[in-house]
Amino acid sequence: MKKDFKYQIIQYYCIIFYALMIYKWHNGLFLYQFQPSFFYTRQDLVTWLFMQTGIHQWLLNNASSWVLFDIAFYALPFLYLIHYKNNKSSSYLSACLMLLVNWCYLQAYTLFPTNSMEGYIAWLLFPFVFLAHGKKSFQLLFEGLRYFFLFWFVSAGMWKLAQGGVFSITQMSGVLLYQHNQLLTSSPDYWQSKLILYFIQNPLTGWLLYLSATLLELSFFIGFLTKKYDRLLIILFLFFLLLDYLIMRIPYFEVCPLLLTLLFNDSNLPQNEHSTFTFVKKE
Repeated sequence: MKKDFKYQIIQYYCIIFYALMIYKWHNGLFLYQFQPSFFYTRQDLVTWLFMQTGIHQWLLNNASSWVLFDIAFYALPFLYLIHYKNNKSSSYLSACLMLLVNWCYLQAYTLFPTNSMEGYIAWLLFPFVFLAHGKKSFQLLFEGLRYFFLFWFVSAGMWKLAQGGVFSITQMSGVLLYQHNQLLTSSPDYWQSKLILYFIQNPLTGWLLYLSATLLELSFFIGFLTKKYDRLLIILFLFFLLLDYLIMRIPYFEVCPLLLTLLFNDSNLPQNEHSTFTFVKKE
């Protein structure tokens, strides 16, 4: 029994998307929940072009639009899944709409501010992959997204090397002190404050943690050479996300859809089915 690989990817994408939706709603991270009252300008050309539309200002002046934007953003992946299931040939229209809405929503969402755009890169790039109509074009775009993900993570380690932070024993202590000064002063008895304070007061231990994170990021370079260790890279990345949340208090969970590019690749298929992206269930 053959299964549609693209449909499987869309299904898993939606599962991750709506699991994160529940997490964000529970933590009051919907647009209507944190009720933006100001914005800041990022220094990049794409943001400046977006700001020419005035959408971010319109949202600030129309509170009812927050709910509409949330509904549009969170409804479209499911609508695209239904559209693709019932009419593959025209599903690219839903993908185009999702791409447009995601781009506008996330540009505005990260201007207000909440988090950096980098944390939402999966929601920006996956709609491009879903635009593909044929099996081969989808395969190429999905494969390209895999290598982008690897480069994105490896480049973070290369940046640490280029900036020289990995060669400074006090680097991690300084970053933690700058990042969490409000938490340390307002809630010094909180368990996370005590954990962070430990690394600040023990700079060598903090530096070893910083070095380990750098090496972990650089280790993803192996993904450019072979797909044999993709499952291991998934585990390492999830471990990195967990530590990033516990120690740096950065919830980068929204990049998790990119892990699908490591979980599903042609190395997971039988040898005679490589590059076909079809799954055959053996009776």
